[in-house]
Amino acid sequence: MIILDINEYKNVKKKLNGTRCPTFIYSILDGYIPGKVYADSHLYQTVLFETTIGIYYIVGATENVEFNDFFFNLYRKRKEEGLRFTLFSSSKIWDSVILGEFEKEIRHLVRFSFNYDANKEVANVIKLPINYSLKKLNSTVIENSQEFDKNYYVEYWGSINNYEEKGFGFAILHDAKVISECTSIFASEQFAEIDIATHNDYRGQGLAKIIAKIFINHSLKNNIIPRWDCDISNTTSIKLAKKLGFTNPIKYSIFT
Repeated sequence: MIILDINEYKNVKKKLNGTRCPTFIYSILDGYIPGKVYADSHLYQTVLFETTIGIYYIVGATENVEFNDFFFNLYRKRKEEGLRFTLFSSSKIWDSVILGEFEKEIRHLVRFSFNYDANKEVANVIKLPINYSLKKLNSTVIENSQEFDKNYYVEYWGSINNYEEKGFGFAILHDAKVISECTSIFASEQFAEIDIATHNDYRGQGLAKIIAKIFINHSLKNNIIPRWDCDISNTTSIKLAKKLGFTNPIKYSIFT
């Protein structure tokens, strides 16, 4: 097992070409967030990606016994220490390997990853009600957020400054109160994954659709592909995704 140098990330990215990876993989490879990339060798037959907060993605050959032992031990060590270990699987074959090793130790969840159809017509819903205003997310807006607060950006981006430099998002305010937000939980040179929330008191007004459409328009204007992932049981998120032009969801597994 080796830890790849940052200078090798471009080669790893080329190796992954054609593979639908989670957005945080590209965030690491493009230097948007810190992380580590473990591989069985410089041929990258098996690769494990790690964010600093304990989100992982494994891809490639499943029969590398030495690498698998490292991976299994890493999971158990973090669990023993009470640290986060959220694992994104790249295939049903890896699902089987993971469940075969951790069947009684691990929780298996299934999520959808949608494709964005830029050619699909989506009604323009950007008109805001009176007394509502739109703000681009920055440190001032984040301070007043109840959902995506400072801790959120420190957790996923390392710092608010890093988010302001490399990520983006928008908020709808009623007077000075943040009532709906759409932010990039992860982003890269090519992708931006949507995270969205509306205050309980303001739901049912279509604000999530408005703020998401603003986020999508900004993404496309800057040649960034928006991404939408959610649990397969989250019917509200699935319905909204489809209204916004996200189609053809692909199932994938995560393990915690």
